[in-house]
Amino acid sequence: MSEFRCSETVVLRLLEPGLSDGEVKYTERPVRALVVENRGFTPADGASAAFEFLIPGDDEIPPGSSLIWRGTVYDIGSVRRCRDLDGTVRASRCTVC
Repeated sequence: MSEFRCSETVVLRLLEPGLSDGEVKYTERPVRALVVENRGFTPADGASAAFEFLIPGDDEIPPGSSLIWRGTVYDIGSVRRCRDLDGTVRASRCTVC
């Protein structure tokens, strides 16, 4: 995708349906992503930082998936699809908790 420069490698952990031997299973694969840091401040909570990961491609990211970036595992809280004007999915915007 030439519209933005994906500068970071992250490991996307896609949740597999069902259980295997009573445990949740993930499929892991490395992907390139653009990382966006959102900083904020509220008097009640003080300073905070949140990350969003823009991952190119039309892959479906199921609820319960996570990703690993710089050695830290982040649970994916929400996924928004980024589309062209003709409706083609170009990327997924993942907000982590």
